[in-house]
Amino acid sequence: MAAFLSTLLCVLLIIFLIIVMALTSGVRKIPENEQWVVTRLGNTFVKRAGWLMQIPLIDRVVKVDMGEKPTNVQDQTCITMDRAPAIIHMLVYTRPVDPLKYASRTARNRDDFLHLSSSTLKEMVSERFLDQLLSGRDELGEAICNKLNQELDPALGMRIDSVKILEIVVSKEILAAVAAAGEFPPECPACGAPVNSQASRGKHQINCEYCGFLIKR
Repeated sequence: MAAFLSTLLCVLLIIFLIIVMALTSGVRKIPENEQWVVTRLGNTFVKRAGWLMQIPLIDRVVKVDMGEKPTNVQDQTCITMDRAPAIIHMLVYTRPVDPLKYASRTARNRDDFLHLSSSTLKEMVSERFLDQLLSGRDELGEAICNKLNQELDPALGMRIDSVKILEIVVSKEILAAVAAAGEFPPECPACGAPVNSQASRGKHQINCEYCGFLIKR
């Protein structure tokens, strides 16, 4: 009888130690820049920075980095308003705002967002002349950012922080042709006053500073 009790005590002690080790290994620290989406027995909740008791084999955890993330939109062929082709590379910086929705995104959602970014870029470029495109990268990025935030599906649980135009590639022949066709006359046709080359930069029509005559390229 004593041997049986001793064996039973050892078995219970081993089981207790296994349970303690399992619970101890489930204690996880959540970093400040992350939020974790936890699914436990059919219930889903969000845990912010701090400590989490994760139950092994029961809890399913999805870690969501709440920091800014770049999405690479590379080598998009766009056509400007004056029919000039340009290959553009941009970065779209996104940030999660709802970790529960963000964690439930699928590969299809990510592909749809990439397509939306690409189509918005082409739409914005088609509304600009080539010289406006080349001299207004920041303005173009801001316009794309605002447009994307308007069109973005709220179910994705994220927002667009900024858009950066990294590279615009235009052939030398196109640049030369646009420059040759886009020069203002050196003098006003109406009064003969010199045209201000600095004031005319990036524009397709200006008013003479002296007589107000509308000068077009």
